[in-house]
Amino acid sequence: MTTSAARTLVVLDPTAPPRDLRHTMALRLPDLRGRSLGFLWNSKPNGDILFSRLEELLRQKYEITNVMYRRKPTASIPAETLALEELAAGVDAVVIGLGD
Repeated sequence: MTTSAARTLVVLDPTAPPRDLRHTMALRLPDLRGRSLGFLWNSKPNGDILFSRLEELLRQKYEITNVMYRRKPTASIPAETLALEELAAGVDAVVIGLGD
């Protein structure tokens, strides 16, 4: 004689609820010439190599004066508030990107 135990299947929803974004994007700079630039990397492989090369090219073409690098701990979570504040206060424009 066989018995069947009651089984429960739990299904999880991996989606995140929509975020209420209340900030508008900054106006586009008319030119990067002589500006300072920030890079926010999400820690994926090769992003640092990409940003390093991009910095080199932008310095040559636009005479970038200063560069600031900040890094997210992982790609799946938002950047730390301090890193965003430092970029906002310290540079004229920020490149946000990833690697792989």
